[in-house]
Amino acid sequence: MATLEELSRHIGVAADLQSVVQTMKTISAVAIRQHELAEEAMSRYRETVELALQVALRSFDGARAAPIASDGGRTAVVLVGSEIGLCGAFNERLVAFALQSLGETGDDPANRIVLTIGARADASWRAEAEPPAAHEEAPATVETLAYTVSTVLTRLDHWRESEGAGRLEIFHHRPGAHGNTTPVRARLLPIDPAWLSALRMRAWASRRLPVPIGPADALFGRLIRHLLFARVFTGIIQSRTAEHAERLAAMQAADRSIAEKIDDLRVAHRLRRQDVITSELLDIMSGYEAITGNGGR
Repeated sequence: MATLEELSRHIGVAADLQSVVQTMKTISAVAIRQHELAEEAMSRYRETVELALQVALRSFDGARAAPIASDGGRTAVVLVGSEIGLCGAFNERLVAFALQSLGETGDDPANRIVLTIGARADASWRAEAEPPAAHEEAPATVETLAYTVSTVLTRLDHWRESEGAGRLEIFHHRPGAHGNTTPVRARLLPIDPAWLSALRMRAWASRRLPVPIGPADALFGRLIRHLLFARVFTGIIQSRTAEHAERLAAMQAADRSIAEKIDDLRVAHRLRRQDVITSELLDIMSGYEAITGNGGR
């Protein structure tokens, strides 16, 4: 049976651990809100880019369609996971979904180039498939996310030129209702022709139609680059939001478990303290009776 000192020490350690868990809960809750605000801002940026694309698409005549990247060649895969743990099977579920999804579409592993984002995602991918061609560190803050996106796009451009990558796919988690997260797959390139056609035919908000300046092909190419930036940014920031949601749920469960453990330790401490007090009182009574000679009564 544990002594009073041991029980007190266990209670102190559990309380310190609970303080750390509660701090991590607060950090995750604040980070979720920051990432949600950043995603809303990027959503408005993407809407602006789409409006500009609509103008560029309308500048092409009927005989000349907008240039679209080829669908052939190798497949470049971007896997967005977490840099640290404490978020359950976040990365394992993403890797399993990516491999299953790629297998269902008949992607040849030998014809695949993989870029992992996040140390945990990289380790999970290596445990299930061939080593990735490249790895990037997951952004620690919202402020560093733009640099990560630019680095990813630069690497994808290099693969398109040197490795013949014609298709770009991104896998990431997306936050859902009640803290749930869902792995999703999104195609970056080639741009869906049906989506471009629908964008071109979309009604303009005002009666004044804008006119593009400069060659339509060059303008279209630059706008596609901005569109890719917005989509990769959105994918990574949704993954970060989902990661913090998973971590918040894990910390909430840990907080409840620690609180129950502390309650059990305090009950054990009170019982043990009562046993010690009772034992000391019995010793005092026995000593008194031995001294006064009233042990027979």
